[in-house]
Amino acid sequence: MKQWYKNRKNDHFYLKAKKNSFISRAYYKLEEIDRKKQLITKNCRVLDIGCAPGGWSQYVLNKNGNQRVVGIDILPMEHTFDDENFEFYNYDLNEFAKIFDTFKSKKYLFDIIISDIAPNTSGNQFTDQANSFNLSLLSVKFIDDFLKKGGHFLVKNFQGEDTEHLYKEIKKFFNKSSYIKPSASDKNSKEIYILGLEKK
Repeated sequence: MKQWYKNRKNDHFYLKAKKNSFISRAYYKLEEIDRKKQLITKNCRVLDIGCAPGGWSQYVLNKNGNQRVVGIDILPMEHTFDDENFEFYNYDLNEFAKIFDTFKSKKYLFDIIISDIAPNTSGNQFTDQANSFNLSLLSVKFIDDFLKKGGHFLVKNFQGEDTEHLYKEIKKFFNKSSYIKPSASDKNSKEIYILGLEKK
């Protein structure tokens, strides 16, 4: 753990985020993916699942175009955005029925769903991959009811034996799908992103 902490402190994207007063290095992951795929468009409505500490929401709100973000996380948001275009729900994804009722009452329908969600790591690769799969799959549940037709979906997953199954589940909803690993991702990390484009 000490070596991981030392490596992170010397990481290019960590230092760059700190220098630019960004919440986390994750900001640059979404920035790179968006630059390549043009996901975050003017006036779009974004659902950020597992949004804490807020790096991805910060990127969306910083981008010109009056985007609106709804964030959801079991963890509280330590960083609060002074922005009327951001709304946060401190919910557990396992309480999907509660979330469903709230979102339906708000008549939420999103242009894109993004999720950089990750479990608390245990150090056991198989356990971490299984927990990552379960969280990613919970994010997939939002596609059917809360992503508009033609919308996009982006989710993180720790690569393991379940990753291909997750990919196939996501692929069913979209005209195009692919794996992405941005340069801001740790090269030694198992994390990868699955992108679904153009909901059917």
